[in-house]
Amino acid sequence: MPQSTSPQPEDSVSAILALIGQLDVEDVILRFDVDFDVPMRQDDALRLLRLAGESGHGRRNDIRDTARRVGAHWCEMVHADVTYKLFTGLQLIKASRADARLLHDLHLRGELPAHDPFAAYAAARWFDGEGRIRYRLGSFTSARISFGTAVDIAQQAGLWWAVPDLRGNRERARFEERGQAMRDGGKASATGGFVTELEALLREMEELAHLHGVDVARPPTPETPARHREFLRGHSNVLHNLATALREAGQPARSLAATSRSLAISEGLADVYRVAQSRTNQALCDPKNAQRHFEELLTLPWQRGRAIARQNLALRSGGGPGLAELRRLLDEIEQDDSADGHHAGLDVDFYAYTVRGYQRTAEAMPPERRPEDVLTRRLGLARSVRSAIALPAYKRTYARHMRPAFLHAIAEAVVRGHDAQADQEKVLSLVEESAGRELLDLLGSSHPSSLRPPAHRIAGAPSPEASDTDPAPGPAVRAALRAASPELTQALREVLAEREQEYEEHFLDAPLNSVPHDEDIAHRLVQYTLNHPGSCVVRYFRYAAPDGVTGGAGAVSDSLGIMVCRDGRLTTVPGIAYEKVAGLADQAWADIADPDSPWPSEATCRRIWDLLLAPVWDHVDHGGTTTHLTLIPTDHVFAIPLHVAVGPDDTRPLAARIPLSHSVSVAAFVTQGRHLLKRQLMEQDDDLTALLSTDADASGRELVGTGWHPDKVFVAGPPPEGLEYAEPAHAADWDGLSALAAKEPEFFVYAGHGTYLDGQEAAGPLLHLGSHDVLTQFDLALRVHLPRNKLTVLGACVAGQGMRSDGGDVLGFMRSLIISGAGAVCLPLWYVLDIALVQTVRALLRKSRNVLGDADSAPFDVVQALHEHYLTVLDDYPNLAGRIQHTPLALYL
Repeated sequence: MPQSTSPQPEDSVSAILALIGQLDVEDVILRFDVDFDVPMRQDDALRLLRLAGESGHGRRNDIRDTARRVGAHWCEMVHADVTYKLFTGLQLIKASRADARLLHDLHLRGELPAHDPFAAYAAARWFDGEGRIRYRLGSFTSARISFGTAVDIAQQAGLWWAVPDLRGNRERARFEERGQAMRDGGKASATGGFVTELEALLREMEELAHLHGVDVARPPTPETPARHREFLRGHSNVLHNLATALREAGQPARSLAATSRSLAISEGLADVYRVAQSRTNQALCDPKNAQRHFEELLTLPWQRGRAIARQNLALRSGGGPGLAELRRLLDEIEQDDSADGHHAGLDVDFYAYTVRGYQRTAEAMPPERRPEDVLTRRLGLARSVRSAIALPAYKRTYARHMRPAFLHAIAEAVVRGHDAQADQEKVLSLVEESAGRELLDLLGSSHPSSLRPPAHRIAGAPSPEASDTDPAPGPAVRAALRAASPELTQALREVLAEREQEYEEHFLDAPLNSVPHDEDIAHRLVQYTLNHPGSCVVRYFRYAAPDGVTGGAGAVSDSLGIMVCRDGRLTTVPGIAYEKVAGLADQAWADIADPDSPWPSEATCRRIWDLLLAPVWDHVDHGGTTTHLTLIPTDHVFAIPLHVAVGPDDTRPLAARIPLSHSVSVAAFVTQGRHLLKRQLMEQDDDLTALLSTDADASGRELVGTGWHPDKVFVAGPPPEGLEYAEPAHAADWDGLSALAAKEPEFFVYAGHGTYLDGQEAAGPLLHLGSHDVLTQFDLALRVHLPRNKLTVLGACVAGQGMRSDGGDVLGFMRSLIISGAGAVCLPLWYVLDIALVQTVRALLRKSRNVLGDADSAPFDVVQALHEHYLTVLDDYPNLAGRIQHTPLALYL
């Protein structure tokens, strides 16, 4: 088609730019909550903001210009939250965090304009938006911190109209953060307490409304002032939270009353999102009229709300029509290949609920009409989560949805299978497809570059237990860090949460690759044992089918399975009730918590043998001498000190009875080649580096008398008396740790104190970093790179704890060390004696030099060396208690 020849304005571009320049970006941001988010017209506002370049006008680095950028990013974050594009939300947080923190810092210094609330409003809303994304991903501690910052800014800056919404969000996050009580059986009392807190907040907000002339009793109209409408929207949020809490507390009538008040405000505001939430709550509280409420939800323009309505109406319909509608929903979900669809693993809750509904509806039908794809659908859900690209969502969805589906599939394979090798291989393949996957994904992704030291540290880090008291009688124990006050414990928790967040966000720029499952993993394990005569691998795994297995068989209770591979033969022994395993782990932890003897008791060590070793010992010992036993734990078994299991009529810990190692999965041990770490080539120029946070109770003397050449010894921290080294010692701080890592050492030793923060959120092991800070598992993963490492020892109490997750994955320092490139890894699981660590670690280091003699290089078998040392313990300590205490390290390949 020929181009038009009519005259065009010479300054058309200028005219367009002038039109854009007339856009009041600040007004769009200030009105976004009630005039764009409320009627689900976020896209309209975002198009305007993007057209304006998101930052409005003004000079670079100007406060107002910065506030516009922060406000525009908040609008984008809200849209990401409402549409469940949470990976996009995380990217937006990362892209705008520096600007938001600048505004926060200026606010704290009183340097934001006092006469104009825009900059403070943008900052408060940004932190609230960050909290919403974190909350949606299940990171409740991080969400609570962000919401708290938002509330502080709003209250201090006089942003009264935004306070109800921000306060409501913070209280909800606080409740979820304390949610362990609910998960442990105290649901009613925990929810009841939350109801009381929300009722107090509601009264407080009504007083604030009266103070500013806001009518909370009458529904708003379009003529209601914008700030009043924003206040009322937040008030509706508090009412909705209260209604939800009342429903969960078993008070449906009161819940409906609160929903009625929330709904009246939402309908007056034309708040589509909150109306949809209220309709859903009405349906859940009022089953007799649920059909009508869900049909009303179908008419609303919120796509996810309509999908929820379709899902619930299908479940209520049941039978063939209901099953067909659920199948259509599942097909739509499974065909969504968009970058932010279900393959991102981010809206998997809806997917999982639909799968469970499909399963329940199928089970209610006559056997001859039941579809055969129920288990296939569940595994499809589980495998879609394997494509997760955001680590917070990955961990939450992995534990909640992927693991149960695989536990069911494993139960099917165990119950319906036989002793044939093909059946055994199927079981092991499913076990390995479902366990330890995040670690394998991290190993398959590019290694993160070493980051700079963290910005937030614990000033005057907590001192070891015995540092400010008289020495306790008896042998010195590398005691836990003292949590001197609840405030210090909370500070440690927040540091841990912040560094976990930093760890997760690193992968926003380098998304986590999903490493394909090795279909031949069982065959590779068989070949390993055939080619290593005398070797035996024991794989612990979990399975359960609470809804029963295919073919009408009854439910399979939560169980621990154990598979043995020896001489190319796979054998599975009868399952063990998992409650016994969890109880044993609890007993081991109770032993450790005993201040008088914080190590496994003789009774516990014998119980470990009876429950976890005795069922397989005939297979381990079958066919000749076992020269290398490898145990691969799962879940609670990670916390159980298998290496000190003691058999009947015996007084030898397992690690002294047989050459022993552990590993984190068959895939890591065989496919990733970690079995090759058993025998490694020692060389005269191997470097030994040591990070020392030592005192009278943690001497660090394991480094003395090892036969290492002083030119190859490098330390950070106070060196023990008698240690020979050439290069001046560094301080035990971040610079010192960086200097040690820069050596790319073949041997890395930490000597000092460790502790463990317990709980569901922000929990895990910590190491003392001099008097400057604490070292977390996330710091090791992001800030330490050990590409040539042959052996790493963490000589600190309980450094090996915290290695399991609810998803069956590997966490703690073990995961971080493997990611960082560490070779064989030695860690203790209890509060160890200093002398036990000194003797054990020194024996390993000395043996690694003794094998060299005058040669430039020679092989060193770390498994055999540790076993031989533990044999000397049998001679030195005739009583069993002494032998257990002096067998302090578990060795992981």
